[in-house]
Amino acid sequence: MTKANWWIDGHLDLAYLVVNGRDISQPVANDADACISLPALREAGVDLALGTIFTEMNYTGAKSSEAQVYARDDFDTARQCGIAQLGVYTQLESAGELSIVRSADDLTADGAQPRIVILMEGGDPIRDAADVQWWHDHGVRVVGLTWAMGSKFAGGNATGGGLSDASSDVIAAMDELNIVHDASHLSEDAFWDLCDCSEGKIVASHSNARSIDHSFGERNLSDAQIRAIGDRKGIIGINLFTKFLATGRRATVADVVTHIEHIADIMGHRNGIGLGSDMDGGFAASKLAAGVDHPGLLPALGAALGDAGWSVTEVEGFASGNWFRFLTEVLG
Repeated sequence: MTKANWWIDGHLDLAYLVVNGRDISQPVANDADACISLPALREAGVDLALGTIFTEMNYTGAKSSEAQVYARDDFDTARQCGIAQLGVYTQLESAGELSIVRSADDLTADGAQPRIVILMEGGDPIRDAADVQWWHDHGVRVVGLTWAMGSKFAGGNATGGGLSDASSDVIAAMDELNIVHDASHLSEDAFWDLCDCSEGKIVASHSNARSIDHSFGERNLSDAQIRAIGDRKGIIGINLFTKFLATGRRATVADVVTHIEHIADIMGHRNGIGLGSDMDGGFAASKLAAGVDHPGLLPALGAALGDAGWSVTEVEGFASGNWFRFLTEVLG
């Protein structure tokens, strides 16, 4: 695909929005509260996104949705939560609202609707290594083994801890099927364990640079992690959540550019960085960086990169080309 002025977003919690009551087939009523809908993505030229199946352990008892949260160690319910969100994507596809990407050919298929690569954020819906095939058969192409609070497979960025004994066979099954690993919520120990035991592709779908903003501990990536992902020819998607960009104030487009340039400098090139906005990912649109708090404002980020000295080709790489090249390779 060679068209200019289009975007790939490496992280949108679309099914999460639906199970929490949003009709994403309709425009949002208040852009300050929310900005993501399928019409908004179409109008903004976000033609492709990694759409999540997001589940989390329920430590507090305050459930956002029964199709999202499961009690600790209740892995049967975790699987049902994952299946419910998978059903959101298949139902939207059946309704002609989006198309699910299952192969590289689907990346270039004609169509007016956004295309979605399914990303499982939190691996507890996967029973075991044998179950990996089922999820792949049903469209999952990227898996983050844990969300922040940890899973049966890995320590999370909020909990610490490495990979569990249960993870090794699952990781091997993922690698056999060429399922991409998402490192965004792994603890640093789990990240390095993954690098040691897997030769598969690794991305960080929605993470920024810890050396610039470390207020959330291991949620952003260390320079060593950034370098490792770059060395494996992976992609890091820049998260537009203001608290991952700046401390004590609302972030700006300039802050986003600072993180982008730092990651590119550590990698030694500009081919491993893209967008992973996390727009509406459990927070209001007003919690995004000012000036890029709606998909329609993404051209401002491209313009800011141009002002920072990025060539037209490099800006297009950030907007879509880097993710597109990576996905074409892994889904081929």
